[in-house]
This record gives sequence, C-alpha cells and structure tokens, in this order.
Amino acid sequence: MNDFLSAVGNFDTQLYLAIAEQRNPVTSVIGVALTYLNWDGFFWWILAFLLLRSRGLNRRGIAATAIVVFGMIDAWLLTELIKIIVRRPRPFDALANAPGPLPAPETIIAHPSSYSFPSGDAALAMGAAVAFAYVSPKYRVPVLLLGVSAALARVVVGVHYPLDVLGGITVGIISGLLAPRAVAVLLRRLRWRAFVIPHTHWDREWYERFEGYRARLVPMVSRLLDVLERDPDFRSFTFDGQTIAIQDYLEQRPADVPRVEALVKTGRLLIGPWHVLADLLLVSGESIVRNLQEGLRSAGELGRAARVAYVADPFGHPAQLPQLLRAFGYDTYVFARGMGDEGESVGSEFWWVSPSGDRVRAAHLVDHYSNALPLVGPAEEGPDALRRRVRAKTARILDRLTPYANGDVILLMVGDDHVEAYARLPEAVREMRQVYPNVDARIASLEEFAAVMPPLQHEVSGEIASGRYRPILRGVNSTRVWIKQENVACERLLLERCEPLDALTGGTARDELRDLWRMLLQNHPHDSICGCSIDAVHDVDMAPRFAYVRERGDALAGRLLERLAGRGTSPMLWNPLPWARDAVVPIGERPTRVRAGGLGLSPVAVAEGDASVAVQGDGTIENDFLRVEVEADGSFFVVDKTSGERSGRQNRLISEGDRGDEYTYSYAGPTVGSEGVVGARATRVTGDRATATVEMILRLPARLRDDRLARSPELVDCAVRLEISVDAGERRVDVSLLVDNRASDHRLRVLCETGTRALTHQCGAAFALLERSNRFEVRKRWIEPPTSEACLHDFVAVKGATKGLAVGVDGLREYSVLHDGGTIAITLLRAVGFLSRGDLPERRGHAGPELATPSAQCIGTRAYRYAVVPLDEKTDVTRAARSIREWLSPPMTISGDGHSRSFVSFAESDTPLVLSALRAGPDGGLVMRIANPQREEASATLRFDRAIRDSRSVDLREGDLGLGNTGLDVIRTAAPLDVDGDVARVRLQPYEIGTWVVQLA
Repeated sequence: MNDFLSAVGNFDTQLYLAIAEQRNPVTSVIGVALTYLNWDGFFWWILAFLLLRSRGLNRRGIAATAIVVFGMIDAWLLTELIKIIVRRPRPFDALANAPGPLPAPETIIAHPSSYSFPSGDAALAMGAAVAFAYVSPKYRVPVLLLGVSAALARVVVGVHYPLDVLGGITVGIISGLLAPRAVAVLLRRLRWRAFVIPHTHWDREWYERFEGYRARLVPMVSRLLDVLERDPDFRSFTFDGQTIAIQDYLEQRPADVPRVEALVKTGRLLIGPWHVLADLLLVSGESIVRNLQEGLRSAGELGRAARVAYVADPFGHPAQLPQLLRAFGYDTYVFARGMGDEGESVGSEFWWVSPSGDRVRAAHLVDHYSNALPLVGPAEEGPDALRRRVRAKTARILDRLTPYANGDVILLMVGDDHVEAYARLPEAVREMRQVYPNVDARIASLEEFAAVMPPLQHEVSGEIASGRYRPILRGVNSTRVWIKQENVACERLLLERCEPLDALTGGTARDELRDLWRMLLQNHPHDSICGCSIDAVHDVDMAPRFAYVRERGDALAGRLLERLAGRGTSPMLWNPLPWARDAVVPIGERPTRVRAGGLGLSPVAVAEGDASVAVQGDGTIENDFLRVEVEADGSFFVVDKTSGERSGRQNRLISEGDRGDEYTYSYAGPTVGSEGVVGARATRVTGDRATATVEMILRLPARLRDDRLARSPELVDCAVRLEISVDAGERRVDVSLLVDNRASDHRLRVLCETGTRALTHQCGAAFALLERSNRFEVRKRWIEPPTSEACLHDFVAVKGATKGLAVGVDGLREYSVLHDGGTIAITLLRAVGFLSRGDLPERRGHAGPELATPSAQCIGTRAYRYAVVPLDEKTDVTRAARSIREWLSPPMTISGDGHSRSFVSFAESDTPLVLSALRAGPDGGLVMRIANPQREEASATLRFDRAIRDSRSVDLREGDLGLGNTGLDVIRTAAPLDVDGDVARVRLQPYEIGTWVVQLA
C-alpha cells in the first residue's frame, strides 16, 4: 500500500510540475483572475444574490439561495476538516524542502498557510456550481464549466497538486448534491397551508370505448354522491374541470339530477368550466370558445360552473388562452403539463401572459395531478397502518412540492385517471395534521386555493408546450391524420356556413347548432382528437360523430342557403369570406374565374381582366404570374415570370421509419423517398385552371424489422397520384396528393425548399400568427426533449430578407422547419402500430398501456391537399395567409333569385384582421368576432348591407352575463365600433380578439 501511495504521490508531483512548466502569461492571467473571483466564494456570493433577486424575497427564493450557500459552505468546511486529518504540505513547501534535483516552481499568488489536500477553493467552487446547476438548470453548462475552471486554476497558480483539486472537486460535488436535500428537510419544518383537492381525471374514451368507461363512471359517481352527502368533512370534490362526464352519468341516472344540483350549488361538487377536456392545440380557436361556452352553459343548468379554469392533462396550452380566459371572466388557470426549464425559474405560481398582453394567474402542478395520490390507501387499512403510510408519504410529497412554492400555499391533488373518491380522505388529512402539526392541511377546492395564492413576481409568455416535467407528446399532431382532417372540415362547415347562414336568416337554428357543436366537441378530448386511443374509439365511435356533423350540418346549411338565396334558377355564389374576390370555381364542371362579392350571395359573373393559364409539354404549367416546372418524380420548381426568380425544389416526398407509438415519433432508418423515381406526367388546361398530373410508385420498406431498430428490406409498392395546378390570376400553386399506403411503421412527409435562411418562422395558431425559432436546444435531462415538429393551423411561412415561402395545408397539423429555415416539412401521415411503447429514446417511459393499434398504420388510400405560395416584395406573409384562406374556403355555387346580397365585407383588401365568427345574437342581432393575429395594431372598415342601429362590445359570453352563473365580472372587451350608417370602423390592438353584438336597422 505504501508503494502504491508513493507512486500516486510521485505521479501527482510530476503532473504538477508539468503543468507549471507549461504556464505562460495568458494561462497565468486567467488562473489569477479565476482564483480571485473564487476567493472566499466572491463570485458565488454574487450569483447567490442575483438568484435571490430573480426568484424574489420569498420562501422559494430564499430556499434556492440557501441551496447554493449550503453547497458552498459545507464543501469548504468539510475540506478544512479533512486537511487537519491528512496534513499534506503545499507543493511549494514540499518541493522546496525535498532532497534531489526537483526545483519548486514559482507560485503566482501569495502562499496560503493551510494544508494542501483537499483543495478548499476547488470544493467551494464545485459545491456552489453543482448546487446552482440544480436550482437553475438553464445555466447548468456555463456554471459547471466555471466551477471546474476555478478549481483547476488552483493548480495553474501553483498552490495545489492536481489530486488536491480532484479531491476538492469530489467533496464539492457531494456537497452540492446533498444541499437540496438538506434544504428540503428545513422546508419540511416550515409552516404550510396544504389544500387537499380530491378529484378524478375522467378520460371519456382511451384504452376503452366510451360505454366501457361509462359502465365504471355510473357506480363511481353514485358512490361519490353518497360520500359527499354522508360526510360533511369531505368538503368538496373537483370533477376534472369538465361537465360532460356528469352529463353522461345523469343520462343513465336522471333521478339523481336534484342530488347533483344541490351539491353543485353549495360548492361541494365542482364542475366545468370546460365541456370537454380538449387538446387545446389541435382544435381551432373558435372551438375553444365553444367548448367554454357549452361547458359554462351546461354547468349553469346544474347550478354553477367552477370559478377556476382547471385542465388536468392537455398536451400543451395555446398562446392566446390567457386572453380567452379573461374574456370569460377567469383569472386563474391550474394545469399539469407543458413547462420547460422556465419552471425552475418561476416556480409553481406565475403570471401567464398571452401575446396580446392579457394575463392570468397560473398554477403549475409540478408533480402532476396525482401528486398526493399516495394519501389514498386500501379501504380496510387499520388506523396504525394509515398513520405510518401518511407519515412516510407526506414527507415525500412535501419534499417534491415545497421547493417550487412561491408562498406558504401548496396544492395536494388526490386523484388520478378514473379513480374514485377516497372515502377515508378526511381521516388521512387529520393524521397528516397530527404527524406534521406545522402543515395546515384541509380538504378544499381550487377556488379556495386561488383566493390565497401568493403575490406573483414572474411571468411566462406565449405557448406552453414543453416536456421537462412530463412528456408533452406532440407526436399526436400527425397520428391518424384523417381525424384532424375531418375535424377541420366540420369546424369550417359550422363556422363558415351553418352559423353565418343562421345569423342572416333570423337565428332559428340555435338548437340544431348547439346539437352539432356538442357532437363535434365529443371528438375533441385529447385522447380522441389526438388519435392516441384504441382503434375502436376512433373507427367505431369517432367516425360516426364526424359523419353526424357533416350530414346534418350540410343539410342545415343547404336549407338556410336556399332560404337566403330565394326562389329561382339563376346561378349564384355564396362567399363565406368577408371580402370581395376573384376565384376559380366549377361552373357546369368547368373551372371558371368568377367575381364574388363580400360575405353573402352574388350572381355568377365572370371576373374582369385577361387572366389566363397555359401548359407546355407534359411538365410545365403556367399563368400570368408563375411558371411551374414539374419533374417526373412529382417535385417542381416555381418561376416568377416577372423577375425570373426560380424557387428551390418543392414537393419532394420522403418516408422515414417510425419505431414510435401513437404519442411520439421515433426515427428508424433508412430514409427513402420520391427523388429519382420516374412517374408518368401529363398536363391539361380545363377552363381557368392548368393542371399537371404525375402518377408514380414509391417502393417503401414494408415494416420494421423484428428487432424494431431499422426498417425491413422487404419492399411494398405505394401508388401515388399528384395533381399540381395553378389558377388564373393567382400567385399560388395548389397540390392534391393521393397515396395508397401499403407500408407500416413510417412517416411520410413532403419537403418544400424556401430558397432562404432565417432565424425564425411564422405559423398559424388559435387566434394568432406565432413566430417560432428555427432552432431548438437539446434538453437531454427532460422527460421528453424538444423536437423540430410542431402544430400549425392552416399555414407556415419562412421569410428571408428578400424572399421566402409559405405552405398552406388543409387539415394537416404537423410541420417542421429544417436547415435554418431552408426547408419546410409537412407531415402527411404517420403509421404506427402501438398505443404506447416504453422503449423509445425520445421519451422516458410509457404514455399509456402497450396495446396494438393496427388501424393507426393508416393502410389504404389517403388524400391530402396543400398549397405553395412564394414570398417576395409583392407577396408578404399577410397576403400569403389571405391567399391560403381563399384556397381553403372557395365560394359555393347555388341556384337562387339572382339578387346580390353582400351582408358584411371588409373595405380594405389587405387588412390582416380575420372574421372568426358570425352567429346569431340576442334580440335578433349579430354576434361578430374579429381577431388581429399579428403583433402590430390593426384597423379595418366593415360595410354592412343595412344601417347599424346599435352595437356594443362584449366579452366571450356574448352578452349572456349569467352564463355559467359564475358571478365573475366582465373583464375583457375590445374597443367599441366606430359606427357611421352602414359602416363600422374596427380597431384592434396587437393579437387582440374583439366581439361585438350588432343590431341592424
């Protein structure tokens, strides 16, 4: 052993001398600077002060600062104790007194007087760095690098051996890791107010069908009502923030309506404000509004809606939701999923700010909505066993929650998926108070928690869709794409045809419209619209609901349109958009460019001007503005005929293996695609439309290999038919793609080159045009690290200094911007065979049960539509967005009396404002909602077909202040309209949503 220690000592000495010999003026200056910055923890004290200032002088800020201080001081004290025991001389002393030819190198700072092993300064630096990295993971890398550098500087300046520093680093790391635990023990002993929230999260359908879950729901609610009526100590129960589950119960037990009403009215049973717990990113902004309106209405019918907006489990939260909540009177939002590293900075309570500047108080359930589920035990558990369990579990709950609390209030959520009320919860809470007398635990509601939330100091802005604490699962954007396509079609039917036509014909179809919306909303829960349930849920239950809305909505719109158009045989156009426009529509099966007035009816009239289309050979189509050169593999280039500018390659198909599940994409190679495939091309001109068709075969790997690590060498033929067209007078290229998918376990995407580079891009979202970064940071310590894929509504655009590209989509919801903005990728389909898997590198653990879902492979013929709009000095993002909106919502042809009726229309052709809703209002009025999706203030002039008798600005309750019986005040309205006869001037602030009730003469 002595020989070994002697050898280690000799090596340490030689390494010390070698480092000293390599010292130069630069390393010396850096070493001295780091040494003095680290002297007595000078720099780390400054960081601790800045941390306290950023977190605030509250429990959380003090606790975070204490972790850094403990990590630093404990490490230094421990090294000082070890020095007294080891008593190793400093190298400048040992070498100076050693026999032999080894000279003692010069030190470049004053000689310390203490012993050498281990280095106290190295321990101090690493203890502080590790502790700081724990409380501020955003700065983990630079802080740890600084700590290591400060430690190594002790060798460079000549006052420590390398092993001294290594020993100090080890002590520092241990101290830094133990500091959070020490502070947690202290936090556990502070006084806390614990609001215990009994609840259930009731997925209406998921790994069972609706009726299977309802068979469990009915006895569960029946027992819950008994518990609430029998035990006054069981003060309240939160039913998941939605109303539809209670309605599902009452359909089976209508005799219990009085019991439910009594409990709801007294605040013992909390329901709403949502009708269903939707995926808030996939549905339209108007669907979110209808969800809240219907939830408030149905909750009000049973008594009242909850006064806190609670969502248990959506996979992300849209940027404009704070504005929507404020417009319903809500100021508090409780949620459980979506935070990134900002959660470590802001804690569990913060202001959530929308792009419009509206904000709500947000409470993040860091440990999810089941953070206190361990308080639930077996019904037959004895008192002693219950006490022991509560003691052990409460310590863990407090250690997890208290470091994130900005005040003395914590939320203990006692519930989980499909769990029943724990009848012995009052007993467990009493035991908690006995075991931890410093914790004032009580069964309560989220409303009681909201009333005592601490003052908020921090803000989080925009979208919340990250996966640091819980997986965000945004692979669902492209799972079972047909669901997203059907939903968008149904939303468009209701918003652009049924509701406006009902409003313009007297508002007689309110009940029918409510029925259609309620049916569509049944398909909006996250496990439903996300496509992440068993096959039967989607194919057997959801598909008929979409068909119901389509069939009855089409029939309703047809009846209303016939009534509005009057009797006659004159060909007419219904324009669902509020501006006059030229459009190519089928007239007698011939695409014809016609002129349509603003929102309303107009006789069919050929558009003025000489717009034309043409073809050249079998691969080129053109109109007056664009020439499209189509390759044999279906890709194409767009040439601006005025400037001669030629775009990058558009419409290249790629198929990538997918070893993931319904929630998460997981790459498996190889990637194959359409490049180099030779298809059959043809061109034709039909009326005012030129079309190129390409028919080809993609030979794709049939499936994954048995080990699921790569794709099978077996190939299958997938027939593809592309129709690429340009309409007369348009600066847009439209694409229809039909693919007969025979391959499993893959993702099919279309790539479009933008011809530019940019740091950010813009994409459509609920009531907003969001700007997102083209780069994302890899976060390996997250439960689910970020990826380039994201959700879009209608279009995405990359704009460089002089040019760019916008891509519009019809019902597709997933895209990526790649290569620093050089490529836009749109996901067409994702074929997977499992509801969930636990072996994915992109996500920790399962997201659901591991069940086979063969229908999610999307085998068969699939149809997609998208459009490409080149951006230049003539076409900016706003114009491209309008062009894509016109493509998505073409005028409809109908027979009528031939009289023109433009009911409402924007006077300006270039306004960014969007009419998002026109529906029947109170007293025969119109409810009109207009959104400004951009960051600049905007105004526009609206012209109606009659004089405006009266108008008033309202919130999203649309004049029904008793909606939900919440008692919440009107909080958020836009500025009143500036009315002059039949003209109204609209002014909206950046990202503002305005709603008005308009009475016409």
